[in-house]
Amino acid sequence: MARPPDPAAVFRQVAAAAKYAGLDEGFVHRIAAEASARFRDQNAAVKYAKRKLHQAVGAFETGSPGNAVRACIAAIESGVPVRDACRAAMCAHASTAERAAVLDPFYRQIETWCGRPSTVADLACGLSPLAIPWLAMGPDATYWCCDVDRDLTAALPGLGEPLGVIVQTEARDLIAPGRLPPAELVLLLKTVTTLELQRSGAARELLAGLDATQVVASLPRNSLSARRRYADDPVETIRKATAGTGYVVADQADLDGEALFLLERADR
Repeated sequence: MARPPDPAAVFRQVAAAAKYAGLDEGFVHRIAAEASARFRDQNAAVKYAKRKLHQAVGAFETGSPGNAVRACIAAIESGVPVRDACRAAMCAHASTAERAAVLDPFYRQIETWCGRPSTVADLACGLSPLAIPWLAMGPDATYWCCDVDRDLTAALPGLGEPLGVIVQTEARDLIAPGRLPPAELVLLLKTVTTLELQRSGAARELLAGLDATQVVASLPRNSLSARRRYADDPVETIRKATAGTGYVVADQADLDGEALFLLERADR
């Protein structure tokens, strides 16, 4: 008879896999607990947990994001032009690799909407902080970012000196309870659907708890392989995510397979 899942044992099995060993432990514990509650078989729970982790993280990493950041810093220090070094390093994460060809119009659109914020919070950031050279920010700006990859969040503060901003990081699970720092601008890039795959309504809960004047959210229009186009209506997806949060869609744009939305608080 198959033994019932033990959340601690599921966590240990999942965390033992090299590709997940560096993830925030709270995040992996949550996924393991949810998998254990869903199945009666330990092996099925482990398989489900790994699938969820792949959807949230593994599918996007084409190399080591932390190593990519360290290599970028070393390249800049050796004399490689900043933008060239950052663009090359973005290829270690599928999400930023897809955006690398349109960085100029992408961040020009954000500047048109948001001006030059002095405090930016980048949620589930991946390698998006490597685009800081394209993001217009005010003097003495602070760029706070979080991700579930502990090695990545350990490496990212090193970008502060070569890029001329204060980079603060935290390894954290966005679905777990806890307040996020206030910011003039929050970046939620290709993250809404990832959160919803983990827990229905998670994106709405996240937005409702933000203390930010403006949020720029984006949704991918195509699969990672670009072999199929998503049938989901991005406008409807954002409408559901913002319902009851205090945020409304102030504007939107489409940039090379990515739907971009400016969200502003209706009560300010």
